[in-house]
Amino acid sequence: MRIHDALISASRFAAARWQAARLEGREEEKRLWPQVSEYRAFIGETGQVYLFEDYLRGLPPTPRPHVSPALDASKDATSHEVMRLLLKAFDEAPDPEQKQSAVVLINLVNFIADTEQLAAVEDYINNRLDYAPLAIAHFTAHDEAEAWLKGLEEPPSPARILIGDKYYLAWYSREDNARGIYRDYIIEPYIAELAARGIPPATPSFDTRAEAEGWLKNHPASPFDFVSIAGEHYLAVHHKRLMRHTLHPVASALTEWEETKRVQGAAETEEGGE
Repeated sequence: MRIHDALISASRFAAARWQAARLEGREEEKRLWPQVSEYRAFIGETGQVYLFEDYLRGLPPTPRPHVSPALDASKDATSHEVMRLLLKAFDEAPDPEQKQSAVVLINLVNFIADTEQLAAVEDYINNRLDYAPLAIAHFTAHDEAEAWLKGLEEPPSPARILIGDKYYLAWYSREDNARGIYRDYIIEPYIAELAARGIPPATPSFDTRAEAEGWLKNHPASPFDFVSIAGEHYLAVHHKRLMRHTLHPVASALTEWEETKRVQGAAETEEGGE
């Protein structure tokens, strides 16, 4: 089974177990299954899917999944709780397909521990609302990003990157070595929602972008703040992991987002009519 298919099956297994725990009033399990989903999201958003596939291939077959010594040695209480939950789910799974999904999730936690990312995933989960949508790299121009993608033997995939002030999704297929970059409209819904709440009348105002960027270095957005540059409103987005801000012109971003939704809606209507 391809790794993406295995992760989709594992996600469905986790969702079904969460639903059963919710219906049966098992509060501890209901709390922990969403944590499992966050581990899966972390691997996906940081472009580590193929690294995880390689990790799985290197594991010897065993009748029952093991717990990583790195996890055993860690003091991460939540990961220990999650692992106990997953081992219980493995033991209770009624068929081989569900047991395999439990194995994938168990080894996902082991992979995070063995690659010393327990603190990183805890930070990701606990501070998601304090961070902008995760981007792993920034480039000033599209050609620079293309050169980066082509120059890597195995790029992180899928992974969001920034080109200038815009989000893109970089992708790579191990199966056929295809790769590419396409525009990702992940920040535009944030801009639309925040603008709909109302832009504060007393936003910091600057004559030039350079002045705004200089001010933001000492007054970082947390993670979003409106500023005015030459009379135009921008949403400043703080990318804490990249130690930089992007600046998104509100008016044009909203126009672009509405056009994107219109095109997507038309395509879905056309597909539904076929």
